[in-house]
Amino acid sequence: MFHPTLLTTSPRGESGAGKTENTKKVIQYLAVVASSHKGKKDANPPPQQQGGSLAYGELEKQLLQANPILEAFGNAKTIKNDNSSRFGKFIKLNFDVTGYLVGANIDTYLLEKSRCIRQANTERAFHIFYYMVAGAKDKLREELLLEDFGSYRFLLAGHVEISGQEDDEMFDETLEAMDIMGFTEEERLGMLKVVSTVLQLGNVKIEKERNSEQATMPDNTAAQKVCHLQGINVTDFTRAILTPRIKVGREVVQKAQTKQQADFAVEALAKAMYERLFRWILARVNKTLDKSKRQSSSFLGILDIAGFEIFEDNSFEQLCINYTNERLQQLFNHTMFVLEQEEYKREGIEWNFIDFGLDLQPCIELIERPNNPPGILALLDEECWFPKATDFTFVDKLLNTHTGHVKFSKPKQHKDKLMFSVLHYAGK
Repeated sequence: MFHPTLLTTSPRGESGAGKTENTKKVIQYLAVVASSHKGKKDANPPPQQQGGSLAYGELEKQLLQANPILEAFGNAKTIKNDNSSRFGKFIKLNFDVTGYLVGANIDTYLLEKSRCIRQANTERAFHIFYYMVAGAKDKLREELLLEDFGSYRFLLAGHVEISGQEDDEMFDETLEAMDIMGFTEEERLGMLKVVSTVLQLGNVKIEKERNSEQATMPDNTAAQKVCHLQGINVTDFTRAILTPRIKVGREVVQKAQTKQQADFAVEALAKAMYERLFRWILARVNKTLDKSKRQSSSFLGILDIAGFEIFEDNSFEQLCINYTNERLQQLFNHTMFVLEQEEYKREGIEWNFIDFGLDLQPCIELIERPNNPPGILALLDEECWFPKATDFTFVDKLLNTHTGHVKFSKPKQHKDKLMFSVLHYAGK
């Protein structure tokens, strides 16, 4: 009998520590030992499974193929790690009363969608962009309107390769995994069209009109490609970017955008499209993994999150990732050191309480506290409501609020007014 529990690979996992690889091994192991298609050697196979072959059942095969698909669309090469998870996932493996695997469900958190449009120097966007541009051939390449790596503004460094990995081979493997998961040809083409559209959005060139601040699009070649891929009207699309309709009271009026506003709109559209594609893939994978008619009575949960990171430039995503790691580490410390010692007391073991000095609450509160004084996230939320707020006003507010905080520090050089430091358990 399985009891609901939580398997986490090292909660202290920095990026590249092995959490994702460990997760795959745990799933492979459970898929074998709890296979719903066990062989005849099994003493008591459930009645409906008698005579099953020793090979994996369909469910086990599909469970192992969910990973390559989610990795292709959700992982990327970073400075520290060639296959870094850029999202968190919680996998629930459902078992029936006899301990057989009857289904699975995957939840994901915080996809780093900004990676679609910009990456650090030696880093990559999500793997699928490179797999597709390198691997799509002939008719498929034409249908996707694909160009060379150097043609895409969103792939900042062109084709950043990963040693020991051929992107075109990985493309075939990803398509094969989709096939095993039951994705139709039409669905696969639709998914790749979205990926190609995201790349084309990066090539949409917006200029400033000569005598005004108004945005204009003198060359709409990229816009035509976007519209061809998505089956939409190019005039409607350019109008929506350059002069969107907005509601003012009861009236609907057209508002001329500046170049900066139009550029922001295109980038936001690219990120939103990619994230929705990722969520759709997840829902589609879950539908395949949870089609069992047999009732599950318990589950095993496997958590795999993005690891702790410190880069040269740390964005909002890094703060969220490192904050999540801080919370998990606090849970681990509390469970392993505090609750464990309380258990000793209850069992009457002679024990002097040891304070291991691993309380991470001050750092957690600095980030998440709602008020008195508000933490980093609350201040950011508040600043987003002010019409004239900028990055400078936000950092200024942080420095005024938290300069005395034990886990907060401002940079030594006063030149950089856009910088502040958070002292996490794993680094500054």
